[in-house]
Amino acid sequence: MHFWKEKLWDNGETGRSTHYIVPRVSNKPVGWNREEIMFVTGHGPFPSYLHRFNLRTHDNCSCGGKGDPMHHATKCPITLSWHFQTPTVSLKLQWLKGILTNNLSRTRLRLLMRFVYDENYVSHCKG
Repeated sequence: MHFWKEKLWDNGETGRSTHYIVPRVSNKPVGWNREEIMFVTGHGPFPSYLHRFNLRTHDNCSCGGKGDPMHHATKCPITLSWHFQTPTVSLKLQWLKGILTNNLSRTRLRLLMRFVYDENYVSHCKG
């Protein structure tokens, strides 16, 4: 675990947003659920992620915007009911950390992610 922490976690090129929120490696879980992990990592039902693996022909959301986690959480008209205030670029990581430490925000994030999953599942099944 020490090798992984030193070489990959602390000095890696990917996963930096997750590293900012969880900078120390531990055997104890961080307490996030599936939806929160998908949002933080971007590895989930997002058109931008699915497009990387040729599971979608484009990375756009149904509304036309780029279908990544931030778009769904702050800009997409389809997910308006679950929007968070858009952070400035320089405060994006603090914004994300704040959401994950606030129980009401975490609940809203889980609801958002469930909706995004259902929406992408339905649109993917339609063709």
